[in-house]
Amino acid sequence: MRNVSPENNKIFWMAPILVLAIGTFPLPIGYYTLSRLVVCASAIYFAYNFYKKNNQTNVWIFGFLAVLYNPIIPVYLYEKIIWIIVNIITIYIFYKNKDLN
Repeated sequence: MRNVSPENNKIFWMAPILVLAIGTFPLPIGYYTLSRLVVCASAIYFAYNFYKKNNQTNVWIFGFLAVLYNPIIPVYLYEKIIWIIVNIITIYIFYKNKDLN
């Protein structure tokens, strides 16, 4: 497996932030499925890198985000405002950890 350069790993924190920010608007259900896929994949990437660095706290945080946003068995919160709050918290977590990864 090849290593991802620092320039290339920007996509793993920028993409989820972008799709979650856009997701605050009313959009078709297909967009939210796509956003789940992007956030879940990025969270798995972060969790794996933190696992390699033996940072267990962040492994658990990003593992939880991967489960929360997984597109296979979706978690339904039923209220858009709840998802907006969760998305803002998730954006903060990705942004805060962008340089640690």
